[in-house]
Amino acid sequence: MNADYSFSDLEYNVCFGVDIREKIQSFINNSNYSKVVFITDKTVDLLYPKHTFLFNEYCHKYVIESGELSKNIKTYYKIIRFLSSINVDRHSLIVTFGGGVVGDLGGFVASTYMRGIDYIQIPTTLLSMVDASIGSKTAINTEDGKNLIGTFYNPRCVFIDFKFLKTLPDKELRNGLSEIIKSAIIKDRELFDMIVSKNIYEKDVMNNIIIRCIYIKKKVVGNDFKELSERQLLNFGHTIGHAIEKISNFSISHGYAISTGMAMISKAYYRLDYISEETYLQIINILKKYQLPISCEYNKERIYQEVLKDKKNIGDKINLIYPQKIGCAVIDSVSRKKLENIISIACE
Repeated sequence: MNADYSFSDLEYNVCFGVDIREKIQSFINNSNYSKVVFITDKTVDLLYPKHTFLFNEYCHKYVIESGELSKNIKTYYKIIRFLSSINVDRHSLIVTFGGGVVGDLGGFVASTYMRGIDYIQIPTTLLSMVDASIGSKTAINTEDGKNLIGTFYNPRCVFIDFKFLKTLPDKELRNGLSEIIKSAIIKDRELFDMIVSKNIYEKDVMNNIIIRCIYIKKKVVGNDFKELSERQLLNFGHTIGHAIEKISNFSISHGYAISTGMAMISKAYYRLDYISEETYLQIINILKKYQLPISCEYNKERIYQEVLKDKKNIGDKINLIYPQKIGCAVIDSVSRKKLENIISIACE
């Protein structure tokens, strides 16, 4: 797959390919930005020091500490001060070059600096390719929860270069597989069967799976940009998953937490007779197949208290997502009493 191509039916293009650096460089040079600022983290900067390439004398780089703990108001403010110090103006470009943390944080910077400047995403992890870079959500965390401060803000373009997958360790690949499996469970039975039956680590298989996942997400986002209805389905596993991330002080990665969240919510809805045994076991078995976690050590009271802080709460209710069958998920608006019962069952 040497030729690059794109999806363009969102308000921005998603471009794919192998070694598409020249396409990225052409986009930046042809846009005549007054300044270009790459935001990346230490891990990516060490792996790809030449990719925060200086296209011209107006390019700059800001490197953050790697990991979810950097996605906070202090780091955000330091970047804002940096942009101001080098006289970044409204005709400048932010380039987020890294995983989900860099994309979320850098996108939030772009959406708020001078009331919004352009940015593009260059995701470097499997998780950010199939999830974080698609959908125009930007955010930072607070002491009270994950992604509590953020915006919906479109990038100019997302550039997905499959060659970055070569540098990912197995654990990071599994981290992204969790979101791929989620997409299959909620929207695509054929994708689910592909993940079960094929060697997904083969280059062409993995590349096609990534494209399929992005197509699923962009279609959902196109139908419901502000997450008022259908887009909520993408939160399958995330309500409990985000609570697990927060309780662990983000020592448990996003993908692993979401895997646990999917398994736990599926267990509860199976026990409550919303899900068939066949569907439940299919979910558990595919997570086990890829060595993803299906339980956690935290007690039900602690998880319940964190879930109550979730931004998906509406009054005294919260929307939970569960799969009726593989390829079809639904929204269940539950009371706090039912939520407490669901979490209690999930933690058994």
